[in-house]
Amino acid sequence: MTKVIFIFAFFAAGILICGCSSSTSETNFTFGLGKYKFLMSDSSGTKLAEGTLNVKTYANNKISGTYVFNKVYDDNFPGYSSMGGEFEGDVNSVEKFVFINTNPKIADSNVFWRMRIRKDGLSGGWNYSVFRGETSGGLVKVTKQ
Repeated sequence: MTKVIFIFAFFAAGILICGCSSSTSETNFTFGLGKYKFLMSDSSGTKLAEGTLNVKTYANNKISGTYVFNKVYDDNFPGYSSMGGEFEGDVNSVEKFVFINTNPKIADSNVFWRMRIRKDGLSGGWNYSVFRGETSGGLVKVTKQ
């Protein structure tokens, strides 16, 4: 009888552990139409700017919209002057990846955001790119407003 209880307890613990671990790996954050907060920082995490991202269209894994800076801590960071307030991008929900071009109207001076969809928002990196290539970058985080 003790052996049966032990086996039952072992399987119950395994089911509980598997159930808990799968729920922590799933995302609670859904990225779609609407407004989000964003924070850009340098590669060491020092804040550069924060603002609001407004996703106005989302169809066939393509997104577009506008963004505004609510607070700029350093207006000399590379790419800041080329960020025009409109964006376009792609969402890969299978691989949980979001790409945003913060200046889609210009080909030679862009800030690109490459982020993963996480449990609490989007997080990843940004890079300032010119015709010569990427010049610098840092970190970016997007959360629900």
